[in-house]
Amino acid sequence: MIKLIEIMKRKEGLSLEAFTRHWEETHGPLIKRTVPHMRRYVQNHALRLPGGGEPPIDGVAEIWYDDFESWHASAKWVFGPTGKEIQNDEDNFIDKSKTYGFICTEKVIKE
Repeated sequence: MIKLIEIMKRKEGLSLEAFTRHWEETHGPLIKRTVPHMRRYVQNHALRLPGGGEPPIDGVAEIWYDDFESWHASAKWVFGPTGKEIQNDEDNFIDKSKTYGFICTEKVIKE
């Protein structure tokens, strides 16, 4: 299996709480309902630590696929006309200029 990791930053002026709520309650269900070829989808929400100020990122999404071909087909779907609803929703809460992703494989060191 391979994994897409996306490291996200919220839009300017949006609180961390509003970002988290939208991502979990709106965007997550949209992804689950519409994106093809995913094996697993996990959201990692940043926490504010006492006295720590703003986290440098707001969240990390992990999406697993069976293989490179599955990821490619999914990405083609998301970034094509079929994924317009997802693209439009991302514009509501994500600063795409400060968000990036990469494809990787997991190397489990400890279970």
